[in-house]
Amino acid sequence: MRLDADSVVPYLRGSGVVPADATATAHTLGGGVSNAVLRVEWDDRAVVVKQPFPDLAVEADWPADVERVHNEAAAARVYASVAAKRPAADVRVPAVRYEDEDEHVIVLAAAPEPARMWKADLLAGRVDTAVAATLGSMLAAVHETATGDPAIEREFERYAPFEQLRLDPYHRTVADRYPEYAAVIDREIERLRTSRTTLVHGDYSPKNVLVDDTGEARTLWLLDFEVAHWGDPLFDVAFMLSHLFIKSVYRAADGEAYVDAATSFLDAYRAEQELSTARERHLLTELGVLLLARVDGKSPVEYVERAATKDQIRTLAGQLLSGESETIEAFVSARNTVLSDT
Repeated sequence: MRLDADSVVPYLRGSGVVPADATATAHTLGGGVSNAVLRVEWDDRAVVVKQPFPDLAVEADWPADVERVHNEAAAARVYASVAAKRPAADVRVPAVRYEDEDEHVIVLAAAPEPARMWKADLLAGRVDTAVAATLGSMLAAVHETATGDPAIEREFERYAPFEQLRLDPYHRTVADRYPEYAAVIDREIERLRTSRTTLVHGDYSPKNVLVDDTGEARTLWLLDFEVAHWGDPLFDVAFMLSHLFIKSVYRAADGEAYVDAATSFLDAYRAEQELSTARERHLLTELGVLLLARVDGKSPVEYVERAATKDQIRTLAGQLLSGESETIEAFVSARNTVLSDT
């Protein structure tokens, strides 16, 4: 069964999510390559329905296990429990309303419709470092909560979603395309596979953050947990940093604002989760892999189109993978040099 805008309402009626006497409407939410995502509304209620694709909608061949959607439901529950304990109601996670183990479908409460994607803000040059800091603090809290919890570890022991959606299309693809970095990337893959200590989101990025300014205080909504797994927390940190640093090159005229956001995110994370010198170097290696993957992997960022910008990102990735930058501060300096020289 494949859900679409025509079939989803009858499906939800049959599942008991939509009342039999309610008039409901549905439309497809765009932008995703890994799931069918539909919004269904009735009366004053709204839900989002997700069903994963067995093959992702990209040019390259990219199969993935559809059971990953149940990772998403489980991780959403963990993240929601952590968010509920924060002193300020600044982060929310959509509640899981229904889960279908047979058809691999989950139904989530919809975030408020005025909420906008943080990625859209960033691409428009609207950079709020407070959002970045909140996300760093929230991520640290989740990593801290899950570490040492055997129940969470058991729930997320399946590593296949991370292998299929990250290591294969990002790390191994880049290693194949850049033989000069293959040994470094292979070591990083092995490190990620053996340094498994907490719940990792796997897709902690601006596109999965909604910003809602309609209330008295700003609320951030966290989405898309399908790559969640028991793994190395540095992956999440590097993943967010890669998006912010790429945007600092893409919009070089406003680049310092994105660098400030990246450092605010990292500082907030480090305030609660200390990074040793060795761990920071591992973070930089992972950042280098991800920068290169978002230009030359199976899922490049869609907004970087200029060849010169891609080359700048490749140069920065190469400096990280060759060990030329041993701290975030050194990397920021290298970024400034690369942009000023081109």
